[in-house]
Amino acid sequence: MSKLFDYRKNARTSPMSYIILAMGLVFVFTAWTINPATDCVEYSCPLWLRGLGGGLGALFALGAASALWKGFEYGSRVDVTRRALIWREGYPPAEEHVISMDEVSVIEIDSFSDNTKLRLLDPQGKRIHLPDQCLPSQYEEWARLVSQTFPHIVVKENSF
Repeated sequence: MSKLFDYRKNARTSPMSYIILAMGLVFVFTAWTINPATDCVEYSCPLWLRGLGGGLGALFALGAASALWKGFEYGSRVDVTRRALIWREGYPPAEEHVISMDEVSVIEIDSFSDNTKLRLLDPQGKRIHLPDQCLPSQYEEWARLVSQTFPHIVVKENSF
């Protein structure tokens, strides 16, 4: 089975969690160390701005620390025998959500912007909910493998 068909991640293995934690701590540290009397020469540093920056930094740092501490996990797997895409997102034990591959008719890859998006569509053209982070980042390869495994699924790429 392809590694793309069994994709698992958690906050502890994702660099993004550590980056968000570090940036949040930088904002908190900066808010506490700025001295308006010496650090603000040409313009004033309002007290609320320091509080806002420190508060937002604290929220980001606490959110990332919580995800790291509790082991927030996400991922998906394609079960060929059940003809299903099974995805999960949340704190362990994360609830699994099942999408029957018979309900999927189109995999749409949207490359109009810098941030590529993937959408699953049913036969009526309605979007089937699936968080982007639950799929491997190689959308084109994943979609190609799925359409080869389930030939009724069409891959459409929208780009510039």
